[in-house]
Amino acid sequence: MWTKCVTHQSAMGSSEEAKTILTPILAELRKQREARNYEKVSEFYDLNAVHVHAGKEALSNEKFDMAGDFIIFTADYETETEKIGVLKGKFTQIWRKANDSYLILHIEYAPQ
Repeated sequence: MWTKCVTHQSAMGSSEEAKTILTPILAELRKQREARNYEKVSEFYDLNAVHVHAGKEALSNEKFDMAGDFIIFTADYETETEKIGVLKGKFTQIWRKANDSYLILHIEYAPQ
């Protein structure tokens, strides 16, 4: 499994801390997805992860929050599908601490 980063110490962390923790993890996840290395991609997901997805997306207004062993990453998205066209909405990822790392627990795309 990919070597994970920073251990979270406090019960409540800052948005900057959450962003610092997730930024390199998100970069590695993106790299593995683009390389179509799906076995490695699966290592970023909690065993109970939920993922809802449609089309290709572009993210904006990214926000990182931390609460206990969880990091919540939210953003606005715009995605284009063949049948429906352009969809816009809100995006949420919930990451849960697992040992000295974080794994995706939930991903949700909420159309507007």
